[in-house]
Amino acid sequence: MTDTTTTSTIVDQYGRPLPKRPEPREVAAPTLTGVRSIWNEPVASGLTPQRLARVLRQSAEPGGDTHEYLTLAEEIEEREPHYRSVITTRKLALRAIVPVVEAASTEKADVEIADAVRHLVETPAFRSAILDLCDGFSKGYSAVEMMWQTSASAWSINALKWRDPRMFQFDRVTGMELRLREDGNIDGVPLPPAKFIVHVPKLKSGLPIRSGLARVAMWMFMLKSFSMKDWMNFLDVYGIPWRIGKWHLGASKDDKSALLRAVANIASDGAAIIPQAMIIELLEAKGSKQTDAFEKLCRYLDLLMSKLVLGQTTTVDAVSGGHAVSKEHQEVRREIATADADELAATLQRDMVEPFVFYNYGMPKNGMPLITLPVSQPEDLKAMMDVVTAFVDRGGRISEAELRDRIGFSDPGDDEAVLSPRTGAGVASAQNRMRCVSCGGTHAVSLNRDAGLGNVDQLAEDYASEWREVLPPIVDPLIALARECSSFEELMQKLPQAAKTMDSSQLENLMARATAIARGLGDVDA
Repeated sequence: MTDTTTTSTIVDQYGRPLPKRPEPREVAAPTLTGVRSIWNEPVASGLTPQRLARVLRQSAEPGGDTHEYLTLAEEIEEREPHYRSVITTRKLALRAIVPVVEAASTEKADVEIADAVRHLVETPAFRSAILDLCDGFSKGYSAVEMMWQTSASAWSINALKWRDPRMFQFDRVTGMELRLREDGNIDGVPLPPAKFIVHVPKLKSGLPIRSGLARVAMWMFMLKSFSMKDWMNFLDVYGIPWRIGKWHLGASKDDKSALLRAVANIASDGAAIIPQAMIIELLEAKGSKQTDAFEKLCRYLDLLMSKLVLGQTTTVDAVSGGHAVSKEHQEVRREIATADADELAATLQRDMVEPFVFYNYGMPKNGMPLITLPVSQPEDLKAMMDVVTAFVDRGGRISEAELRDRIGFSDPGDDEAVLSPRTGAGVASAQNRMRCVSCGGTHAVSLNRDAGLGNVDQLAEDYASEWREVLPPIVDPLIALARECSSFEELMQKLPQAAKTMDSSQLENLMARATAIARGLGDVDA
């Protein structure tokens, strides 16, 4: 482990140089009471437009209280199934990416440093921290505390602990610097450098506290809650059949009481006994069109949440479009995942990788290793194989090992059974070639029946490349004549004389040879 005796030239996200050694103590542990307590009163219960507007306004004011806003952001993930589904989908898209660490150079020291970083990012704690940092999508920011541990040889990150965003606040001046809440300190305290991984997704320009997706989703959550409540009230009144009892004229009070008990017992027991003269009718509700309005509103709000979080609707709702639309929406979702991965990788590079390398190896002369989160791009294998086939048939060379890797096939073993191309009359591999000698020329062709007109196309391409030798005797006299003439009429008048000086013998010879070879190819294929 390198003993860093001077202040680091590496700075954190707020421009502060790293200290000589990281803070090994836990600084953001929750408390039973006070401003860092994890126990909070619910906000979503009985939410009204007026209260929601107040919560959002308070959170966005300079030095405002974000406690209720962050609590509500957590509650809508707990109470709203669709929002929980789409926000988790966006988080898991990054959780599934395998991190890639690139060494600064091929020197042994840089490779050793990169291997140490790879070991760090391959731990289960790191994979869980990825999901914790993605909590910033909803709330605008997320913080994970690094628990540093030292030994005789190195500094290591023993644990990565997610911290409740309600334990933090932004500074009053810029609203950009995240600070730790502290009892009795209205401004909070600065976060120690190299102690926290703070991820602030760039979801929109402006203050981080105003950029979280939950800020928009809260309105849809409230409207959907109203719609669901009205829907349930409607079903409570009209969804159950009415039971109407009728008594005959002159019925006594005891008869009426017996009929009332019978009507009540039908609902609970499913059976009742009444006198023969009495009648009980069941009236069913006919309000299907009214219930459709509630369902349509809830579905519409779900689609809005899908657009908000994933940028599209097809991948979460099969009714939203056909195959072409689905393909387009997959591209949108992939673009969002790529942007999220790039931003998260930059955060990990700044807050975890560079401090880890600095405290263990000092400042490497060739620079820091680079961590990336590459989003895999699906490949059209059929289109790729069509290109490969055409390229190889025209004499191109491609590594079999590389092609297998692209397709996803492993290299076959020496004792494994392998598939082979079909053999038979008129079929041969692209590696078998024929030397065709005609009219003093030679031409190598590929005997591959499956290639269709590939041989003729190749022949035409080869001979077309010889235009520099055969065209000048024909074209040069015409160009010279055009330069001499002052008008188009003069050119047309002298054109018959110029035609006599044109030599087309080389072109005729080339066409004869090409025709003979093409005829030979046709005979071989037949």
